[in-house]
Order: sequence, then C-alpha cells, then structure tokens
Amino acid sequence: MATENGCLLPEDVIIEILSLLPVKTLLQFKCVCKSWYGIITSSNFISLHLNNHYNNIKSGHLLAHFVCPQLLELFQDESLTDLSHQGLDPPIRGRLCGPCNGIFYVDSEDSSGSGLWNPATKEFKLLPEKIRNKSSLPLYYEDSYGFGFDPVTNDYKVVVIRESYTREYYLEKFPSSLVIVYTLRTDSWRCWGSLDQGYTLLGNYCYTNVDGVYYWQAGHGVHMNVILSFNMATDAFQEIQEPDYDKPAYSTRLILYHDSIAFSTVHNVEKFLDIWVLNEGCWIRQFKSRPLLELRNPVAHWKNGNVILDSDNDQLMLYDTNKQELKDLRFKGTGVCYEILVYRESLVSIKDGIGCRQHEEHLPEHS
Repeated sequence: MATENGCLLPEDVIIEILSLLPVKTLLQFKCVCKSWYGIITSSNFISLHLNNHYNNIKSGHLLAHFVCPQLLELFQDESLTDLSHQGLDPPIRGRLCGPCNGIFYVDSEDSSGSGLWNPATKEFKLLPEKIRNKSSLPLYYEDSYGFGFDPVTNDYKVVVIRESYTREYYLEKFPSSLVIVYTLRTDSWRCWGSLDQGYTLLGNYCYTNVDGVYYWQAGHGVHMNVILSFNMATDAFQEIQEPDYDKPAYSTRLILYHDSIAFSTVHNVEKFLDIWVLNEGCWIRQFKSRPLLELRNPVAHWKNGNVILDSDNDQLMLYDTNKQELKDLRFKGTGVCYEILVYRESLVSIKDGIGCRQHEEHLPEHS
C-alpha cells in the first residue's frame, strides 16, 4: 500500500487500517494480493478485527427477528435515522440463539437439524444429530437453548436443556430436564446429565449471555420465579432468585442492559417499565420509567441508555432512559417482533473448529 508520495506503509500500519474495515470489504480485499489474503485470513488478524469492533460501543447494527412469517431484517444505519433494511436468510428455518462473536446457533426443531451460522461470511456448519432421551415411554420434548464462548478452553458451546414429559403426566407432573452440550472443537454432543429437579423454562426474547454465562427464566411448575444460569467455562448450573420487584407484573423478561444481565418488568395498570441489573450476585434497580401507555414489552437494549420497546400495535419504539423520552421508530414488520438483537459482523470461521483456534486472546462475549 503506497501513500500519495509513493512511500510504502509498514505492514503493521496496513494491518491496523484493515482491522477497522467492515467484513464485506475485507472479503473483497482478500483477492487484492497474496499478502493481503494471508493477513485477512490469519487468526491474529481475525482476533484483532473482532476486538476492534466489539470494543467500539458505537458499532453494531439492529437485527429484528419476526415470526409468522419468520424474517430477519438488518438495519444498516447505526443511528436508526434511516430505517432501510435488508433481509437475512438463514440456511435453515428455526429458532436462533446468539449472536456470539457474530455467530448464531440455529435449531430447526425438525428433520433439518441444527447448525452454527456466520451471516457475514455466509459460513454454515451443520451439527451432528442431538443425543436423544433413553426411555421406553412416549415422551413430549421441549428444548431450551444457550450458546456462548468458553474463554478458558477457547471453545464455542451449545447447551440444550430438554424438558420431557410422559403422556400421562404432561399437565400434572414437573418435567425431567436432560442437559446435553455441544462443543465446536470436538464437533460432538455429550450428555451432561440431568438437573436435580425439573424446571419449566421460558424462551428468551433476546440473547442473554454475559461473560460466558447464559441465563434463562425458570420455575418449578407453571410459576416463573427463578433465574437459571449455565457457566460455559465450568459447565455448572446455578439458581438465582428474581429481584424483589413490585407485584403483580404484566410481564417479566430477561434482557441485556449496559452489557449486564437485567430483569425487566412491565406493570399493566400504569404501564411503567422497571429494570434491575445483576451485580455480583445482587439485583440493583436501575430505573423506573414514566407511564408508557404504548408499552407491551422491552425487546432489547440499544446504545447510550436506550431501550427498544414493542408496542401494543406492533410498532417498534426507542425509549431514552436518561431523558425519559419515547421515539417512534416508524417501522412495522410483516409479523410479530420476536426479538431485537444487536449484531456485529465478524470474520470468525466455524468450519472444522477453526473458530476455537482463532481465540488465542480473551475475546468479548456480546454482540
């Protein structure tokens, strides 16, 4: 690379410049010359690029996940001033979990199987068939998922909690919970075992992975009254009590707030939003909003204290928690908004466990 006066730039300067560019541009630049191809495909560069983009709190795009029909809409403008968007087409239709370092876990819940998907590089890896319950009784299954990065072994993991019911006790008996774990490095599932007691898990509406720990709302029976977490590094589950919020609540959800796991409540009569953040094992109340008559549920934390809200008429709203201001994003999807994700592209490869070898340094967990 030459400057205007014809001087060549040092390689470290070239690498730093390239590491600030978007993935699409870098994929095109791989064809410029052999040296650039070597730089862009090297594990050190991929880690540098990932860290540069994830440490920039202003980077990231809004990704809306709609159901009935299932659509993924990516908003290009990070300021959300321009709401033009493009559709993303996952290789298989199903439930998404992620993104973790730009990668999604996708599960079709049918014969299509499950896999890992990097939308930026268009890589997709079909995973082996999941381990099945060993039982002679007719069972009903309900799977809950977690996906994250283990910074100790530099490995990506998928954890599946399978709630199974026999036909006779489908409505009367608590489910048994079998846990299976997939690791990218070995490209295989293993049986973790069964939880000490049966849990009913609520599907998350946003990606709830913080520092290698994944969280679910859970309960014993029909009442959701605890938080269940799984540590990707230690393979350990932990039960956490919910915060002492004002009851009753119209809805409760786990969300991310300022890169921390948070518990949100919406109250039916006054329609105000309450958010609690988990800090060193204790729930700390962050704020209580003014009455928001349009509010149905919070669906994501955006930037600078902004929260994306889903309204009663399916409109997406942006709520500034600092100024207590509500802004209509003037966007309405073709279906029900299931979740809003903050998506950052990455060059991380998922083929043949390559992604595990690209993490020689500790990498960030959030997208």
